[in-house]
Amino acid sequence: MTTAVRITGNMCDGRLWSGGQGVLGRTLAERRLVVADADTGRDKTIAAMAARLLRDHPGPLLLIGFSMGGIVALEAARQAPAQIAAMVLIDSTAAADHPDRAAARPDQQARVCAGALAQIVADELKPAYLAAANRDDTAHRALLLDMALRLGPEVFVAQSEALRTRPDLGAVVAAFVGPILFLVGAEDMLCPPAIHRTMAERAQRATLRIVPGAGHMLPLEQPAVCAAAIADWLDQEKSTC
Repeated sequence: MTTAVRITGNMCDGRLWSGGQGVLGRTLAERRLVVADADTGRDKTIAAMAARLLRDHPGPLLLIGFSMGGIVALEAARQAPAQIAAMVLIDSTAAADHPDRAAARPDQQARVCAGALAQIVADELKPAYLAAANRDDTAHRALLLDMALRLGPEVFVAQSEALRTRPDLGAVVAAFVGPILFLVGAEDMLCPPAIHRTMAERAQRATLRIVPGAGHMLPLEQPAVCAAAIADWLDQEKSTC
Protein backbone atom coordinates (compact mmCIF):
# COMPACT_ATOMS: atom_id res chain seq x y z
CA MET A 1 0.00 0.00 0.00
CA THR A 2 1.26 3.48 -0.88
CA THR A 3 2.03 5.91 1.94
CA ALA A 4 1.34 9.60 1.34
CA VAL A 5 4.04 11.47 3.24
CA ARG A 6 3.35 15.15 3.83
CA ILE A 7 6.45 17.31 4.17
CA THR A 8 6.03 20.77 5.65
CA GLY A 9 7.93 23.90 4.72
CA ASN A 10 10.38 26.11 6.57
CA MET A 11 9.22 26.74 10.17
CA CYS A 12 5.88 25.01 9.67
CA ASP A 13 4.47 22.09 11.63
CA GLY A 14 1.62 19.68 10.88
CA ARG A 15 -0.94 22.44 11.31
CA LEU A 16 0.01 23.56 7.80
CA TRP A 17 -2.33 20.80 6.59
CA SER A 18 -5.19 21.61 9.00
CA GLY A 19 -7.10 23.97 6.69
CA GLY A 20 -10.63 23.09 5.69
CA GLN A 21 -10.91 20.97 8.84
CA GLY A 22 -8.17 18.66 7.62
CA VAL A 23 -9.56 18.30 4.10
CA LEU A 24 -6.28 17.08 2.62
CA GLY A 25 -5.96 14.24 5.12
CA ARG A 26 -9.52 13.14 4.41
CA THR A 27 -8.93 13.33 0.67
CA LEU A 28 -5.91 11.06 0.93
CA ALA A 29 -7.58 8.59 3.28
CA GLU A 30 -10.61 8.34 0.99
CA ARG A 31 -8.25 7.09 -1.71
CA ARG A 32 -6.94 4.36 0.62
CA LEU A 33 -3.58 5.99 1.12
CA VAL A 34 -1.77 5.68 4.43
CA VAL A 35 -1.16 9.26 5.61
CA ALA A 36 2.08 10.13 7.40
CA ASP A 37 4.13 13.24 8.16
CA ALA A 38 7.86 13.66 7.66
CA ASP A 39 10.15 14.86 10.43
CA THR A 40 12.16 17.84 9.17
CA GLY A 41 12.98 19.37 12.55
CA ARG A 42 16.05 17.39 13.55
CA ASP A 43 18.48 17.63 10.65
CA LYS A 44 20.73 20.37 9.33
CA THR A 45 20.83 19.49 5.63
CA ILE A 46 18.23 18.71 3.00
CA ALA A 47 20.04 15.43 2.29
CA ALA A 48 19.76 14.36 5.93
CA MET A 49 16.07 15.28 6.06
CA ALA A 50 15.43 13.18 2.96
CA ALA A 51 17.44 10.26 4.31
CA ARG A 52 15.43 10.31 7.55
CA LEU A 53 12.18 10.33 5.57
CA LEU A 54 13.29 7.32 3.55
CA ARG A 55 14.31 5.42 6.69
CA ASP A 56 11.04 6.21 8.45
CA HIS A 57 8.81 5.38 5.47
CA PRO A 58 10.04 2.46 3.33
CA GLY A 59 7.60 2.98 0.47
CA PRO A 60 6.15 2.97 -2.04
CA LEU A 61 5.67 6.66 -1.36
CA LEU A 62 3.59 9.55 -2.63
CA LEU A 63 5.53 12.59 -1.45
CA ILE A 64 3.56 15.80 -0.88
CA GLY A 65 6.06 18.55 -0.23
CA PHE A 66 5.35 22.20 0.49
CA SER A 67 8.10 24.77 -0.15
CA MET A 68 11.19 23.37 1.66
CA GLY A 69 9.26 20.10 1.83
CA GLY A 70 9.21 19.95 -1.95
CA ILE A 71 12.99 20.29 -1.98
CA VAL A 72 13.21 17.43 0.52
CA ALA A 73 10.91 15.37 -1.73
CA LEU A 74 13.19 15.94 -4.72
CA GLU A 75 16.24 14.99 -2.69
CA ALA A 76 14.47 11.80 -1.57
CA ALA A 77 13.76 11.02 -5.22
CA ARG A 78 17.45 11.58 -5.99
CA GLN A 79 18.54 9.24 -3.18
CA ALA A 80 15.98 6.47 -3.74
CA PRO A 81 14.00 6.93 -6.97
CA ALA A 82 12.58 3.40 -6.87
CA GLN A 83 11.00 4.14 -3.49
CA ILE A 84 8.99 7.12 -4.81
CA ALA A 85 5.83 6.45 -6.83
CA ALA A 86 4.79 10.07 -7.38
CA MET A 87 5.26 13.59 -6.05
CA VAL A 88 3.18 16.68 -5.38
CA LEU A 89 5.32 19.81 -5.19
CA ILE A 90 3.49 22.80 -3.72
CA ASP A 91 4.93 26.34 -3.88
CA SER A 92 8.40 24.88 -4.22
CA THR A 93 11.53 24.94 -6.36
CA ALA A 94 14.28 22.67 -7.62
CA ALA A 95 16.86 25.46 -7.71
CA ALA A 96 19.71 26.14 -5.33
CA ASP A 97 19.22 29.04 -2.95
CA HIS A 98 18.98 32.44 -4.63
CA PRO A 99 22.24 34.35 -4.04
CA ASP A 100 20.47 37.26 -2.35
CA ARG A 101 18.60 34.95 0.01
CA ALA A 102 21.71 32.90 0.70
CA ALA A 103 23.64 36.06 1.57
CA ALA A 104 20.92 37.24 3.96
CA ARG A 105 20.54 33.98 5.88
CA PRO A 106 23.62 34.19 8.18
CA ASP A 107 22.49 37.59 9.48
CA GLN A 108 18.97 36.27 10.07
CA GLN A 109 20.38 33.25 11.86
CA ALA A 110 22.49 35.45 14.14
CA ARG A 111 19.54 37.69 14.95
CA VAL A 112 17.34 34.67 15.71
CA CYS A 113 20.00 33.34 18.09
CA ALA A 114 19.95 36.76 19.77
CA GLY A 115 16.20 36.50 20.40
CA ALA A 116 14.61 38.06 17.31
CA LEU A 117 12.73 35.02 15.96
CA ALA A 118 9.26 36.48 16.49
CA GLN A 119 10.21 39.80 14.94
CA ILE A 120 11.82 38.23 11.88
CA VAL A 121 8.91 35.88 11.26
CA ALA A 122 6.26 38.54 11.83
CA ASP A 123 7.90 41.46 10.04
CA GLU A 124 10.22 40.03 7.39
CA LEU A 125 9.13 36.57 6.33
CA LYS A 126 5.53 35.46 6.61
CA PRO A 127 3.55 38.60 5.62
CA ALA A 128 5.03 38.53 2.12
CA TYR A 129 4.09 34.86 1.81
CA LEU A 130 0.35 35.54 1.67
CA ALA A 131 -1.76 36.72 -1.27
CA ALA A 132 -2.72 40.40 -1.14
CA ALA A 133 -6.25 39.67 0.05
CA ASN A 134 -4.97 37.47 2.87
CA ARG A 135 -2.22 39.63 4.34
CA ASP A 136 -4.54 41.10 6.97
CA ASP A 137 -5.93 37.67 7.91
CA THR A 138 -5.08 37.61 11.59
CA ALA A 139 -5.76 33.87 11.94
CA HIS A 140 -3.28 32.97 9.18
CA ARG A 141 -0.63 35.30 10.54
CA ALA A 142 -1.11 34.09 14.11
CA LEU A 143 -0.79 30.47 13.04
CA LEU A 144 2.32 31.14 10.99
CA LEU A 145 3.93 32.89 13.94
CA ASP A 146 2.89 30.23 16.44
CA MET A 147 4.26 27.40 14.28
CA ALA A 148 7.61 29.17 14.06
CA LEU A 149 7.77 29.96 17.76
CA ARG A 150 6.92 26.40 18.75
CA LEU A 151 9.69 25.04 16.54
CA GLY A 152 12.08 27.61 17.99
CA PRO A 153 15.45 29.22 17.17
CA GLU A 154 17.46 25.99 16.87
CA VAL A 155 15.16 24.61 14.17
CA PHE A 156 15.14 27.99 12.42
CA VAL A 157 18.92 28.04 12.19
CA ALA A 158 19.14 24.41 11.05
CA GLN A 159 16.48 24.80 8.36
CA SER A 160 17.86 28.14 7.20
CA GLU A 161 21.31 26.61 6.80
CA ALA A 162 19.85 23.57 5.03
CA LEU A 163 18.16 25.88 2.54
CA ARG A 164 21.29 28.00 2.10
CA THR A 165 23.51 25.02 1.29
CA ARG A 166 21.10 22.96 -0.82
CA PRO A 167 22.15 21.84 -4.30
CA ASP A 168 20.29 22.43 -7.53
CA LEU A 169 17.91 19.49 -8.04
CA GLY A 170 16.66 20.32 -11.51
CA ALA A 171 18.18 17.13 -12.89
CA VAL A 172 16.01 15.13 -10.49
CA VAL A 173 12.87 16.69 -11.93
CA ALA A 174 13.98 15.73 -15.43
CA ALA A 175 15.01 12.18 -14.50
CA PHE A 176 12.00 11.22 -12.36
CA VAL A 177 9.79 8.76 -14.28
CA GLY A 178 6.70 8.97 -12.08
CA PRO A 179 3.98 11.63 -12.24
CA ILE A 180 4.52 15.01 -10.61
CA LEU A 181 1.78 17.50 -9.75
CA PHE A 182 3.02 21.09 -9.49
CA LEU A 183 0.73 23.33 -7.44
CA VAL A 184 1.40 27.04 -6.94
CA GLY A 185 -0.45 30.08 -5.73
CA ALA A 186 -0.91 32.65 -8.48
CA GLU A 187 0.49 35.34 -6.16
CA ASP A 188 3.43 33.33 -4.83
CA MET A 189 6.36 35.76 -4.76
CA LEU A 190 8.87 33.37 -3.21
CA CYS A 191 8.45 30.49 -5.69
CA PRO A 192 6.36 32.12 -8.43
CA PRO A 193 4.37 30.33 -11.14
CA ALA A 194 7.18 30.83 -13.68
CA ILE A 195 9.42 28.53 -11.63
CA HIS A 196 6.75 25.83 -11.64
CA ARG A 197 6.20 26.18 -15.38
CA THR A 198 9.91 25.62 -15.93
CA MET A 199 9.92 22.53 -13.71
CA ALA A 200 6.81 21.17 -15.42
CA GLU A 201 8.44 21.61 -18.82
CA ARG A 202 11.43 19.55 -17.65
CA ALA A 203 9.42 16.75 -16.04
CA GLN A 204 8.49 13.61 -17.94
CA ARG A 205 4.95 13.32 -16.52
CA ALA A 206 3.85 16.74 -15.28
CA THR A 207 0.58 18.36 -14.31
CA LEU A 208 0.63 22.07 -13.46
CA ARG A 209 -2.11 23.89 -11.53
CA ILE A 210 -1.94 27.61 -10.71
CA VAL A 211 -4.40 28.58 -7.97
CA PRO A 212 -5.90 32.09 -7.85
CA GLY A 213 -6.31 33.80 -4.50
CA ALA A 214 -3.22 32.23 -2.95
CA GLY A 215 0.35 33.30 -2.41
CA HIS A 216 3.14 31.11 -1.08
CA MET A 217 1.01 29.54 1.65
CA LEU A 218 -1.38 27.70 -0.67
CA PRO A 219 -2.25 24.85 1.77
CA LEU A 220 -3.47 27.43 4.30
CA GLU A 221 -4.90 30.03 1.95
CA GLN A 222 -6.86 27.69 -0.32
CA PRO A 223 -6.97 24.30 1.44
CA ALA A 224 -10.10 23.00 -0.30
CA VAL A 225 -8.83 23.94 -3.76
CA CYS A 226 -5.44 22.43 -2.96
CA ALA A 227 -7.02 19.17 -1.79
CA ALA A 228 -9.39 19.03 -4.78
CA ALA A 229 -6.51 19.50 -7.20
CA ILE A 230 -4.61 16.65 -5.55
CA ALA A 231 -7.76 14.49 -5.58
CA ASP A 232 -8.36 15.07 -9.30
CA TRP A 233 -4.73 14.29 -10.10
CA LEU A 234 -4.74 11.13 -7.94
CA ASP A 235 -7.86 9.91 -9.70
CA GLN A 236 -6.18 10.45 -13.08
CA GLU A 237 -2.97 8.75 -11.94
CA LYS A 238 -4.56 5.98 -9.84
CA SER A 239 -2.60 3.24 -11.61
CA THR A 240 0.61 4.83 -10.31
CA CYS A 241 -0.42 6.34 -6.99
